[in-house]
Amino acid sequence: MNWKNQRRILAVHEQLHRIEMGRLSRLERRARELKEEETRIVECLDGNRKLIALFPEVVLQRLKANIRQQQELRTEVDRQTNVTLEQAKRVKQAERLVADAEMERDKAMELEALREVIEHYATPRDFSAP
Repeated sequence: MNWKNQRRILAVHEQLHRIEMGRLSRLERRARELKEEETRIVECLDGNRKLIALFPEVVLQRLKANIRQQQELRTEVDRQTNVTLEQAKRVKQAERLVADAEMERDKAMELEALREVIEHYATPRDFSAP
């Protein structure tokens, strides 16, 4: 019964790990999008001097907001990376527990089979029958 419980625990940890990996992937994608937006803003500033004259405050505010969001997202990505790594460790631990439980189950089954063989051959036989 223990190995079945360990298998269930492993399945739960694997599912949680997939969820955390998905979260991390979404955060990393958002970080790339923000970096690309920053690059586009800077390229726009570099390439179009008229735009700078028309919308300097708006562009500057957006650039500052983008940089602030990137910093916040970096912190969140780091946190999510740590959570994901911790969940991966739990999956590995659960896998080891399952393997150990299965090994114990197999040993118990082998011992039971051996006990049955010994009992079979240890039982006195009636050889007087025709």
